[in-house]
Amino acid sequence: MQRALAAAIRGYRRWLSGRGPLARVRCSFHASESCSAFGLRAATSAPSTWQAVGRIRRRLRRCRDVSLYALPGEHGRHVLGWGADHDRDLDELRAELARDDESPAARALILTARELVARWRSDPRELAALHPHRHGLPPSAVALRAPPPPRRVRVAPLAVILALLVALALVAPWAAVTALVLTAGLAWRSRRARLSLRRRLRAQRDAASLRGALPILDATSARSVLP
Repeated sequence: MQRALAAAIRGYRRWLSGRGPLARVRCSFHASESCSAFGLRAATSAPSTWQAVGRIRRRLRRCRDVSLYALPGEHGRHVLGWGADHDRDLDELRAELARDDESPAARALILTARELVARWRSDPRELAALHPHRHGLPPSAVALRAPPPPRRVRVAPLAVILALLVALALVAPWAAVTALVLTAGLAWRSRRARLSLRRRLRAQRDAASLRGALPILDATSARSVLP
C-alpha cells in the first residue's frame, strides 16, 4: 500500500500539480520541501501506510495553518494575518514537527514565520522562547499570501468529478459509493477550514485596527515586519 501511495503522489506531481483546477494552488513550503515532496518522502520512509497517511494529513493542515497573509487595512496599509499554528504552544508544535520528520528547511520556515508574528504582536516572551530553536537551522524567507477569495462553485471540476464517479459506478458500484462519500467528506472539511480561516483573518484585521500604531507591512514581503 505504501508503494501504491507513492505511485499516486508521483502521478499527481507529474500530471495534476499546477494544472487545471490546481493551477492556482500555492504551497506554503514551496521554498523548502513542498507538500507533494514531503508526501513522497513520507510514503517511502514511514514505518507503515497509516503513519504515512497521518504525516501527510498533518502536513496539508500545516500548509494552511502556518501561512502568513497580507490583509488590506485602513489608509491603504496592510495588516499581518496568520494561521492557527502560530497560536499553538511552541513545544507542542515542535514535537509534532519532530514526530513527522519535517526537514530542517521546513522547520526553519515555520519558526521564521512564527517569529514574524511574535514581532508583529510585540511579544518578547515568544521571541525569547523561539531564539534557541532557531540556532543551527538554515536561513529562510517567508512569502505573504493574499487573503482567500470567496468560494465560488466551479462547474468544470464538478463535471469532471461527476463523470469519473459515473464511469467508476459502471465498473465497480461499491467503489463509486466509497469515492463519493470520501469526496463529500473532504469537500465538507475543506469548506469548514476555509470559513474558520476567514473568521480568524477578519478578527485579526479588526484587532489591528484597534491597536493604533502598527509596523509597516509590505504586501509582498514579510521582511518589513522585522525591526
